[in-house]
This record gives sequence, structure tokens and C-alpha cells, in this order.
Amino acid sequence: MVSIIKSKLPVDRDDINAMVKKAIDLIGGIEKFVKKGDVVVIKPNLFAPYPPPISVDRRVVGALVALCKVAGAKKTVVIEGVSVGTLMKRANLDASDRENRLVRGMKTVDMMKLLGLKKSVEAAGGEVCGVEDVQTERVAVQNGKVLHSIEYPKVILESDVFINVPALKTHTMTLVTLGIKNLQGILTEADRYFGHRDDIDQHLVDILKVRKPDLTLVDGLIGMEGMGAGEGGTPVPMGLILSGTDPVALDSVCTRVMGIDNPFVVNTTRIAAHDSLGVADPTRIEVVGETVDSVKKKFQLPINYLQPIDTMVTGVYPNVDVYIGGACSSCWLMAAGVLANIAKIKEGASLIVGADPKVPPGKNWDLKNTFLLGDCAIGCAGEVREIRNKITLEGYDTFLYGCLPYQQAMIKLEDILLERGITSEQEIIEKAKANRQRFFEYYKEFDPSWELEL
Repeated sequence: MVSIIKSKLPVDRDDINAMVKKAIDLIGGIEKFVKKGDVVVIKPNLFAPYPPPISVDRRVVGALVALCKVAGAKKTVVIEGVSVGTLMKRANLDASDRENRLVRGMKTVDMMKLLGLKKSVEAAGGEVCGVEDVQTERVAVQNGKVLHSIEYPKVILESDVFINVPALKTHTMTLVTLGIKNLQGILTEADRYFGHRDDIDQHLVDILKVRKPDLTLVDGLIGMEGMGAGEGGTPVPMGLILSGTDPVALDSVCTRVMGIDNPFVVNTTRIAAHDSLGVADPTRIEVVGETVDSVKKKFQLPINYLQPIDTMVTGVYPNVDVYIGGACSSCWLMAAGVLANIAKIKEGASLIVGADPKVPPGKNWDLKNTFLLGDCAIGCAGEVREIRNKITLEGYDTFLYGCLPYQQAMIKLEDILLERGITSEQEIIEKAKANRQRFFEYYKEFDPSWELEL
């Protein structure tokens, strides 16, 4: 059973309290999940240091904490591990401003404080922590296909009740990011980082096998469409709160609410149903409250789900030649992001990607501006190995390592452009400020009481 509650926006704290309570009441009430003396752990979606829809609404989490306290919870802990990009790469504006230079990365609790979530949770009687700050335990993943054991937060393993609070968003790597995808944030930094490969969908389903949430509550007050789940996405006012006990069924319903009529095109939903973790078939899911048809909007999907990924990579930038071998779809997606930066090199550049790429024999390479992306390309033999050796002998380091080449590769490329004066620290800081201001101004229309907790 999945409940859908809708309210006209904007909503205040009392409205949200009522929506959260009603959504849970429709599936049995908070007392069905939380008993007197229970330890409750809540895992929200806090992707980056920006307000909704990039991160869940602090008032939704506060309302849930308050409900747990009323039900008799002994302790309620809100835990999250922010995105790898936030932890490693994003400009930390407040630290950067104070020190007048670019400072990268932000820890989870600092971001919780910045967004006002820490204050909201503590005011409701809860406490907060970051995954990077808690003890973990290596646990076996029963019937795991990609993950066979993982480091898992002990605070979740030892809790009586586990509640998942995702946002309603599209995602460039998984099409949507809902209940199943939100569990990525409970992994350690290393497991999160190396989980962004071609097997990411099965990887995410395997996390669900360790401990399924007892309750999932989706913050759909403001959704996100397009190139989510971060700054590239576009807000969509929805005014929704959804809840359920079956995370697969809830993801299936949310997908349809976002205008994707066939939930089985979402790999995590289809695979989780195949692995007997829940029900994805819409004909077998009871929906209470509002109907799907009465609340759904057609969300714009990420561009890479609407057109072939090579249309974003090859033949796009007139000053960049691209040579691609047997590259996986994840490396193609990373190449699209890398090229946007390499194209800033006015004299032109070359990018080599994938296993065994074919390159022109005897080409006069501009070694300073020839980049190898990913471990497959960097580890190639033959002509590509000779190119790599020449680059090394000339004293350049244009090798963007990783499988997949992820945030570390992007940081390295950015540092190369900084060193060459093609970009500047101030430009990076100003771009982050513009993103913050854009989402800040948008969200303030829906919650005038909200301020950054600097």
C-alpha cells in the first residue's frame, strides 16, 4: 500500500506536520512502526549544500522526528552521507569566503547545519550525525550480485526502526532517485565513490538487501526534473508527500507520478522486483489518498535518456578530437562532462577514452593537450601506450584515472585548467554562489522563513 497526500503550495510547518501525519496514518499510523522505547534512525536525502529540491525539506524531517517522539521513541537519529561530489569537490563557499581562496568539500553535519536541518531535528527532539563520523560494521549481503559485503553504519543495524526519506527527483545515472537510490548515502565514502559504474543499478538493489527500511516517506513538495539530482536539475512544484512500507512499490508509484508510465524502465525498480524485494507491478499496488493520475506531471528526463549519449560526446566541440574504444556507458557520460571543460582550451585538445581506442598512426599529437580518460584508456597497449609514454617523458600529467573516472578525475582536470589560467578559483566560487542563489531565491518563494545557517 502506498499513500499520496497533496496540498496546495506554499505550505508552512503546520501544513507539513499534518501532511506527514496523514500520509503515515493512511498506511497504519506511526504507532504501527514506532513503539515506546524504540531507537529510530532516519535517512534523508541531502545531496548538496542547496535547499529543496536538491535536498529534502528540513521541515519534513523535523515532522517525522516529532511523530516518532510522540509515539514513544527513546532516541531518534538522523544520519546521512552527502554526495561524493559534495564531500570532495564542490566549492565550500563559506570556508572559501573566509580564507579568500577555493576550499573544496563539505562534511555531512556541516551541511545539515547550513540547511537548517540540524536545528529542525534537534528542536523536534532528535539528533544528527554523518556517515563519515559513525562506526561501521562489515556485513554480508545475502544473495548480493554485485555487492557481497559492505561497511554498514552500526547505528542503523542496531536500531529498532529504520525510516528512509528520499526526494522526488530525476537522475542522470539512474533515471530517477527515489527510495532505493537514496540508500547509497549510507555507504562509506569509498563504497559510494566506486559504486558509480555500469553495475550501479544492481549495486543499489544489493544495498537494500542488507536492511529494508520499515517505512519510506517521500518528500515530493518540490520535485526535480531534467539533469538531476544536483544543480543541473530544474524544480517542479508538486505539493506531495508519499509513504509506504514496500520501497519497491513506492518507487514504482513515484515513477508514475513523475510521468514515467512504465516503472519497469527504471532499472533499480525492475531489478529489485526481480530479486523479490518488493512489488513493482502497478496493478498489484494499492494506492490510497490521492490517485496517481490526479497528481502526476510529465517530468523532463535527463538528456542522456532522451538521445544517444554519443550525440553529447562526438562531433560536439569543434576544437576537441575524441577517440573512443570499448567504453562503458558510464565512461561515455563522464566524457561528456570532461569535454565541456577541455573545450575551454583555445588551441584545441584530444581526448582518448575506453579500451583499445583506434588512433591515427603517425599523428602529430599536441601532448600537452592530449588527455586520457579512465583506467581502460590509460592502461592500453599499442599506439595509445606510446602516446602515454611520450606525454610522461615530456613532463605532462594529463591522465584522468578511475573506473569510472569520477570526482577525482574532475578535480584533477579542474586543477590543470587552474594551473594554466584557463579558469580561476574565483570563477569556480562565483559559479557555486550563483547556484546557491538560484535555488535559495526559488525555495524562499515556498518557505519565506528559511535562511542559510552560516
